[in-house]
This record gives sequence, C-alpha cells and structure tokens, in this order.
Amino acid sequence: MAALQSIGTAAGSLRRNPVLFVVAAAFSLVQLPSAFAQAVSPLIGSIISLGFSGLTIFIVPFFLGGVLGMANEAIDGRTSLGTFVSEGKTHYVSLLVVYFSLLAVNLVLSFVGVFVSVFAGIAILGSDGDVSTVALAVLGVVGLAVVLTYLAVVFVVQFFGHAIVIDDLGAVDGIKRSVSCVRNNLVSVLGYSVITGLGGLLAGGFAVVISLLLTPSLRHQGAAMTGSGAGAPAASTLSGLPTVGVVGMVALAVGLVLVSGLIGGFFAAYSTAFYRSIRPTNPETTTP
Repeated sequence: MAALQSIGTAAGSLRRNPVLFVVAAAFSLVQLPSAFAQAVSPLIGSIISLGFSGLTIFIVPFFLGGVLGMANEAIDGRTSLGTFVSEGKTHYVSLLVVYFSLLAVNLVLSFVGVFVSVFAGIAILGSDGDVSTVALAVLGVVGLAVVLTYLAVVFVVQFFGHAIVIDDLGAVDGIKRSVSCVRNNLVSVLGYSVITGLGGLLAGGFAVVISLLLTPSLRHQGAAMTGSGAGAPAASTLSGLPTVGVVGMVALAVGLVLVSGLIGGFFAAYSTAFYRSIRPTNPETTTP
C-alpha cells in the first residue's frame, strides 16, 4: 500500500537529510511569541497572536514551497537550505493564491454556519416546541453539511502544494492535479489521511497541553469554577495543572520546538513521498 510504503521512503530521506527537521523546527519558532505572551497576559497574548496569525498567512506559502522542494530533493539524494529559498521564491505566488482561495472558502462556509445558527436560534426562542424541534433539526443538518463540505474540500485539494512545487504547475492546475490524484487513488489517499490524521491528533494534543501549562489564567479560572455542575470535572483538571516558572516555560518552549521539528519534518518527507507515488507517471500528457 502506497501510504505504508511511503513511510520507509520518508524515513530514508530524513536519515540522509536531517536538515528537514531543522527547517520545520525553525518555522515553529513563529508560534513562541504568542505562547509566551499568553503566559504574561491573555489580552496581550490575544493581540500578539492575532498579529502573528496575519503575518503567518504570508509566511506559510513560502515555507510550504521551500520545505516541499527540499523534501522532494531529499528523496533523490541530498538537499540544502538553498533549495528551501529558491523553491519558496519560485512558487510563492501560486501557493499564496491557492492559500487565500482556501481561506475564502473557509470564510464562506463559516458565514453560512453562523447565519443558519442565528436564524435557528431566533426561531427556537420565538416559537413553540414543534417549530423549535424543526429548527434544531435544520441547524443540525446544515451544520453537518458545512463540516462535510469543508472536509471534502480539504481532502481533495490537500496535494495542491505538492503539485505546484514538484510538478511545477500553476495555482489552478495544481488544484486540478490534486483532485485528479485523489480521485484516481481514493483508497490509498484514505489510508494516508488516517495516518496523518492520527499524527495530527497526537501533535494537537501535545500543543494543547503546552498551551495550558503556559497560560496561568486558565488555572485560575479552573480554580474559580471548581465545585458542582457539568463543568466541574474540566474545571478541576484545569485548576490541578502544575505551576510553571520561567525555567519551566523555557523547557516547554524548547520541547515544543523539538517536537514540532520532528513532526513537521516527517510530515513534509512523508507527504512528498506519498504524492510522488500517486502522481501521474507522465504528467505532461495526463489530464486531470
């Protein structure tokens, strides 16, 4: 199965090119100012996080192009930071266009979900039980449709970056190539998605724990809420988190960077190896 075979290919490229871990770890440094600001003040942390989120929108396409270019080169032999810079610059515009397009789709779907939720809430508050039930049912159906639509879009276009960088395609052709690869290798892509999804859950869980430890205000809120009620177990968990000093914060930050580097480097190599195994053998003559 391509999803499992690509793990070995990725591991081999990473053994030859540990610099991929370094690049992925360096990218995670962008997240640290927000994390430390949250530890100082939730308000300051929110402002800084918002600013860095806006900045990240323009950084991600360059990083994506660079790291995928390095991963592609690493599979065939050796790679270097020069490849990261050149590939990031070469494909930046195409990747940025697709990135903003996906953000627009996400915003539209979010707007639809909020719009339906508001009107369903109004219908529930101003009607009898039968209408409330119908409104809840409609809300549930629309909410499920929005989530499934979002997941479907992410699923079929997840290789747009690989297509743009590895096959040197433009934004539109990159999306078409991704959709074509997914459609023609559905079972393999499902297996790949399960593997990466599990990895994402583990990484996300680690990030949540680090965030909780670096945000003392959450512990204070948990202590204030501890008692009876539905939220008591969660509040008790928050209030029971250990207090982290300056040394602990630095250690957590270092741990976050190292783990992010390991996961990011592996995912870059793995996703590239997998895409190369499902891409058309003769891209020039294969139509999406």
